[in-house]
Amino acid sequence: MSKGLLLAAMIFVVTLSFSGAEAYPPPPANYQISSPYPQLQNEEQVWVSPVDSNIVIALWRDFRLGYRRVAVGRSTDAGNSWTDSLVTIRRDEFQSDPCVDVNANGRFFLCYLDFGNFGSAISVISSDDGGISFGNLTVITAPFNAFEDKQFMTVDRTGGIYDGNLYMAWMRFCGDQSCNAVYFARLQNDGFFFDTPIMIGPPPDLSACGTSTTYAGQFPQPLVGSDGSIYVFWNYYDTTDCTQYYTIHMVKSTDGGLTFTSPKKLVTTFGNFQFVDGGIDVYNMPVSVCDIFGGPYDGNIYIAYANIDTSNTDYYDYNINFIKSSDDGENWTEPIFINDDYIGPGARYDQFHPWLFCNQDGILISIFYDQRVDTLNHYEFDVFAAYSFDGGESFTTNHRITTVSSSPSEAKADEIYTAGPPWTAKPEQPLSWVAADKDDTRAGKIAEYIGVTAYYDHVNAVWTDTRNGNQDVFGANWPLPIIEPRLLSPENGSNVATAYPHFDWAAAWKTGDDQYRVEVATDIQFANIVFTEYTDSAGLVSSIYSLPDSLYYWRVKAFKLSTGDSTEYSKVWSFTVGDYVCVDSDGDGYGDPGDPGSTCLIDNCPYAYNPFQEDIDGDLIGDSCDNCINDINAYQEDSDGDYIGDSCDNCIDYPNIEQTDADMDEVGDACDNCPETYNPDQADSNGNDIGDACDFKCGDADGSGAVNILDITYLITYLYKGGEPPDPIESGDADGNGSVNLLDITYLIRYLYRGGPLPIC
Repeated sequence: MSKGLLLAAMIFVVTLSFSGAEAYPPPPANYQISSPYPQLQNEEQVWVSPVDSNIVIALWRDFRLGYRRVAVGRSTDAGNSWTDSLVTIRRDEFQSDPCVDVNANGRFFLCYLDFGNFGSAISVISSDDGGISFGNLTVITAPFNAFEDKQFMTVDRTGGIYDGNLYMAWMRFCGDQSCNAVYFARLQNDGFFFDTPIMIGPPPDLSACGTSTTYAGQFPQPLVGSDGSIYVFWNYYDTTDCTQYYTIHMVKSTDGGLTFTSPKKLVTTFGNFQFVDGGIDVYNMPVSVCDIFGGPYDGNIYIAYANIDTSNTDYYDYNINFIKSSDDGENWTEPIFINDDYIGPGARYDQFHPWLFCNQDGILISIFYDQRVDTLNHYEFDVFAAYSFDGGESFTTNHRITTVSSSPSEAKADEIYTAGPPWTAKPEQPLSWVAADKDDTRAGKIAEYIGVTAYYDHVNAVWTDTRNGNQDVFGANWPLPIIEPRLLSPENGSNVATAYPHFDWAAAWKTGDDQYRVEVATDIQFANIVFTEYTDSAGLVSSIYSLPDSLYYWRVKAFKLSTGDSTEYSKVWSFTVGDYVCVDSDGDGYGDPGDPGSTCLIDNCPYAYNPFQEDIDGDLIGDSCDNCINDINAYQEDSDGDYIGDSCDNCIDYPNIEQTDADMDEVGDACDNCPETYNPDQADSNGNDIGDACDFKCGDADGSGAVNILDITYLITYLYKGGEPPDPIESGDADGNGSVNLLDITYLIRYLYRGGPLPIC
């Protein structure tokens, strides 16, 4: 087959594969949970009752009164319809940082920061009637001049000796650096008061470096293991040889939270408190869950977190990293990626704000924000989901949850602030929180976390959504899907030394109810299949006979045995065997140009994943990296640096990434001397930077170029005899009062015949 025919075949088949992957499963129905107020609603959490899966409780930060409060939503039909209201049981004027959990008997707990006139506290309320009513306010108060922040809680549901205990972890900030630390407190089952808080994460000691920091860490998350042990994970500010960086730290308690181990570093992170497109702040917050359900993965501990890929020096994109421990936190795996888009040099799409849940079957469900749908600008974001059916060894092909993308530019309230209660702030705290709530960013442009929960195969998720031009709480519920398999190795475009390669992919469904068909071919149309194998487990299937040195293509299809359902085929990946080498930096099956060791087809976008190799304008620059997709511009000139090439930029010397052109004269608004008047020639006779097409002389109503008696008669004809209006109308406004009327006629008479002032329109 010629290279031209091979390329056409590759585009055809991979396009079919990609279309299938996008088509199924479709996103579930989305619905607004929060009542439609013009103020912000964000920072969501959600839990389903373990004793009645129809009852789902959500909690979020709500600004409907013009300042931060907390609202609770309740569904009695598994998340299809909702009612909501503000939480009325509170200690102080302001609430923030909401979280929710439930014990094994269906008692819901809501917690939130509670602050204002009386300082700072953490409040917890509970409900024994499925969220119909809440009461039993329990409070952890901060010392004077301290502020509690970013609390999270967990409830023991293991059935052990500590079953029903509630554990709280948070950051405490105060004037003394020694107490800027992670704290922990326990509320024993059916208790009314928390035990005295204890410090479990001291601040870093930077005295040897001649410096200090008020930042000890953030986002501590408590977790109960399957044996009742307590773990707390948080993002920590660490140092080695006085080089400061961020890590995820852990402590552990085996006595119900009375004592803890010393902090242990699990992994170094990158990109804490950085920003992605649109000014959204992102953190390395560790989101943790444990399998406590007695299955094959019982006791596994899992952590997901957003992390910058420092190898991608062009974009420094965020990915969702994942680690796990199968030995009670002693050892942790190397990070893998939950998101399945291209990762590496040139990757443009950020994934951030992950949340993680483990259902009763030990299946992991992860959701996160993702920019991949906005292929042009990587600006708008959606919610995606991924699932792990093999105890965190792999995650499935990602599944889009939102039906409409959200834009950071819409992450604002129509009304920023409205009057609230008559606060009486302390002298040292003069309404600073009220002032902060006037700020549109409000502790993160779209806040700092979202939520997901599940009852067996039924999933509920909540998130911040801007499709209505405001930050609203949206949600969705759906059954666990079986999705086309996610390929793992051989990686796309890679070379394998052995003639008997192993094929590995992510589990697409539950163990014992899944089956897979693996196909390997010498052509991308799979007309010449050299290897087909059925297996009841995901991955690690070996070739049944020796593969000669050559280029090969492979794909996998999954089957659900209990129902007879099957998925689309996976994406098609290529690999080479032996001396057939393909040097492929972006892993799309096409080789890097200029590499003497590469023997595969040359990539027209070597650092942008583009397996279709589209090149609409035929300039040998692929559409994925071409700054003028429809215009030949092999040298990619871009004088104004707005990522729009000069060949197609309607303002070459003025950045205008939106390419707006209101008058459609092919001259962009950013450089058009008549942006609302069609004038492609941009003529400007008097050199005043206003085009002749929209320039005029004051009082020259008839457009003759001179002000004389004819302009007076023109205005009389227009005003009193139905004549044509001046063009532009402003030229007839001789007195500059904003309208054309009799006064302009008298103004011109005075100017022309009585020595009056010049027209001033």
